[in-house]
Amino acid sequence: MDQNRLTYLLTIRGTLKPKTLEAARSAHNEAAGAPANVAAARALGDLSHMVYVPGDHQGTAAGEFLVLDVWNSLEGLNKFFADTHVQQGAELIFSQRDPVVWQPAEGFASYHLPAPHDKTDRFVGIVRGPVRSRAEAQKVHNNLVEGAVNAARAAGSLSHESFFRLAPPGSPEALEFFAVDVWMDGQGMAKYYDNPEFMKGLMQMFSAEPAASVWTHPAGQWIEW
Repeated sequence: MDQNRLTYLLTIRGTLKPKTLEAARSAHNEAAGAPANVAAARALGDLSHMVYVPGDHQGTAAGEFLVLDVWNSLEGLNKFFADTHVQQGAELIFSQRDPVVWQPAEGFASYHLPAPHDKTDRFVGIVRGPVRSRAEAQKVHNNLVEGAVNAARAAGSLSHESFFRLAPPGSPEALEFFAVDVWMDGQGMAKYYDNPEFMKGLMQMFSAEPAASVWTHPAGQWIEW
């Protein structure tokens, strides 16, 4: 089964409308997490829904918020988010948001490794930016990832995936790149990303300064699947 042809990633990054994280949790679970909405999303092709706050978040105040959804139907995704009730639910959660659909970057190295039983912490590192060409970016990316996967795993890496923004039909291929790393060790992740050789190699991929950030699961019971 070719994952490059099977799934799409929907990212929604924005600012939470509720003033506290607990109020945001309640709004999210009542809207996105309502049983009828979960069932509708799944029926239309939503395979996974995960939520995150910045890795350095402290206290009870709400702030930035990130949603990562994996879908296997573009038609279903568009139909779900065209629903006025879904849009109203999103407005209860976000004061502003940037939804983007991404497709897997074909030919870019990726990996998914199992987590040891006692390693339950999760951290997500993302990077987003423009590349000069897909072919050039692929060469730089694959040399970097394939050469560093052993060190990344030793530091606590679980997975690495790459995407390009989904271009509208009939338009040139998009050159906006997005990558997602999942980690089980926050300290190991920070040390790995702070390696100047890694950062130097990563910057060679982009035609302009990329945006990078680290995220973690918010406190409390948030409905995910």
